[in-house]
Amino acid sequence: MQLKDYLWPFGQYRDAEVGTTLERAAAFRHNRRLARELPAYVNRWSMISCLLLTGTIASPPVLSPLLGIVFTLAFCMTVHLVHVYLRFRYS
Repeated sequence: MQLKDYLWPFGQYRDAEVGTTLERAAAFRHNRRLARELPAYVNRWSMISCLLLTGTIASPPVLSPLLGIVFTLAFCMTVHLVHVYLRFRYS
């Protein structure tokens, strides 16, 4: 398993906006099935965010801004994954 597959779940998703009605419905069902795995990705990104926040606080002042930016990106990814999971869960 590659690192990209371990951290990025959206590579396997299908475009549910193109094709016939049946193809779009099949793509949506496929994406909904894949969304069941999103809590594992949320946990991974939450752990990465926690480690980066700890690193930001504990790092020297020269590295703090860089680690803060990377923490912000990881936290935004966590929020995005939760949003996608909830959208599929309650649709």
